[in-house]
Amino acid sequence: MTKKRAVAWLICFALVILAPLPVYRLAGERLDVENTENRQMAQRPSFGKASVQAYLDGNLAFRDCVREVWNNLKAYPGLYTSYYNDHLPFRSQLIELGSLASVNLFKDAAADTVMLGKKDWLFYTDEESVEDYKGTNLYSEQELEQIRDNMVSTRDYLDARGIEFVLMIPSNKETIYSEYLPDYVKKRGETTRAQQVVDCLQEAGIRICYPQEELMAYQDQFDLYWHYDTHWNSLGAYIGARALLKELGISIPEVEELSIEQDAFSPYDLAGMMNLKGYYEKNRPADVSYNVSGYPENGRVSLKLEDATELIYQSQAPDGRRLFLVRDSFAWGMASVLASQFSYTYMPHWNGCFEPSMIEREQPDIFVFELVERRLNYLLSFRLSEDLGE
Repeated sequence: MTKKRAVAWLICFALVILAPLPVYRLAGERLDVENTENRQMAQRPSFGKASVQAYLDGNLAFRDCVREVWNNLKAYPGLYTSYYNDHLPFRSQLIELGSLASVNLFKDAAADTVMLGKKDWLFYTDEESVEDYKGTNLYSEQELEQIRDNMVSTRDYLDARGIEFVLMIPSNKETIYSEYLPDYVKKRGETTRAQQVVDCLQEAGIRICYPQEELMAYQDQFDLYWHYDTHWNSLGAYIGARALLKELGISIPEVEELSIEQDAFSPYDLAGMMNLKGYYEKNRPADVSYNVSGYPENGRVSLKLEDATELIYQSQAPDGRRLFLVRDSFAWGMASVLASQFSYTYMPHWNGCFEPSMIEREQPDIFVFELVERRLNYLLSFRLSEDLGE
């Protein structure tokens, strides 16, 4: 290689390495820079400016200031590397390009938590969702005994306070729409982990709402779960809410009596896990959801709506009981339907919000513990008992 050619190659290499930054600076405002990775991006670290300022303000001893600055210095290279990697020019565009190639060329979801199904359906593979359908993750007798003991203890704890207890288990999307799973996903048998739990707890006298049959009755007529999301849509949620209310002695209209209008709303959480939410919104068939009306709302009023923490409602329902529902994200779609049928409804999220002391504070008449089929393992540890030390 001649000297001139070597210099030319070096210049080309330098341009490839350095050019994206000025181009990104110039074109950045015209590019989509939305965080599509369904996680919090790393923030730019500091050398310990906050610690120094605290020392100067007299709120931190000099020795503690030096120690914190030193710790920040040691951690700085790793933290900055994370920050730099998360903010590379064209990062979002390159990630989306890679995901598009995986989906369209290699028929792969480009995400460990997502599976491509038939007819543009997406399925969740984390939290043993697919194993739940296949029946390959059955509980042992010892695990079933632990779940039974926990639920019996919870029921007895609530009974002593005059509170009804019901366990609700919404079905996984994979269970209701298995016909859209890839052909290579095969059931091992008819027994599933959810059915094990239902049979075991019903034998122990625990009240359970497991609306699988109710959902299956309508799954051919309507799409009850979003195609590009893990959750049921508003109509699937209505069917679940109706099943729970029936268990609690309340009747609301059947699906055939409702006013149902189709729309295209969807949270697109599965598409987001693939970094392709925008692509699916713009380039794939619209997702299927519904506006549901025609059930008694009884002057329902929302007092607080924070999905990650609490949902609180009041209504003028004929039923004066107070509902307390510990929930996951599947209860969001049911919330307005359920809250319309009780005078007061309090729904804390099970993950990081619910505390047993809330029961004494809220004084409910009904306690419902709702968690989707794929999260049944939580029953191995959830327990209310007299030794809580409230």
